[in-house]
Amino acid sequence: MLEQWDELGPAGLEFYGGTCASISHELKNSLALINENAGLMNDLLIRAQQGHPLDHEKVARIAERIAKHVGIANGTIANLNRFGHLIDEPRRQVDVYEAVALAVNLHLRLASQKRVEIVIESVDEGVQLMTRPFELGNILGACIKAALPAAQGTLSVQIATTESGVDIHFIGITPDALELPSGNAVKALLNALAATCEVRPENHCLTLGLRR
Repeated sequence: MLEQWDELGPAGLEFYGGTCASISHELKNSLALINENAGLMNDLLIRAQQGHPLDHEKVARIAERIAKHVGIANGTIANLNRFGHLIDEPRRQVDVYEAVALAVNLHLRLASQKRVEIVIESVDEGVQLMTRPFELGNILGACIKAALPAAQGTLSVQIATTESGVDIHFIGITPDALELPSGNAVKALLNALAATCEVRPENHCLTLGLRR
């Protein structure tokens, strides 16, 4: 692994920094919306103090919106917490579904910008794999980023066990529009994970193959 550090190190830092930046944007958006609704609530209270009748329905709607965005922010922080724990152990047993779900959640903002819905559609439940969780998250992110520009409105993710390990399929792409993840960093990630990444044009699919 030491001989791969020149590639894995910078790739990991870029992945970590990019993910934290994206999460901070999501939190900032949630806080801005909470602040906006708190301001509306304050305006209603000021009017009530001036003798105007308090509109209870408006107050209820504002409180509901605030609760909604608090819930979204809590979900974002939960994703950040799970992401931060990817580096707890360099190698450990990983629940593949949980790894895929986290990767998808971390890229929902990017998917929204691309006007693509990501759906985890088919799952072999309880699939465990001894692997490197941080590098797995990194290569899953690379696959999602590659697949989104080529997706046709919906990107379906399927997890399927094989004789040699697990295949993760990103389905719903236009193969000619897909740029396969490449470069020395991607090669180092695939080598570290004993993984493969290939396009299957007949299935409109990008497949990440993980070996046990």
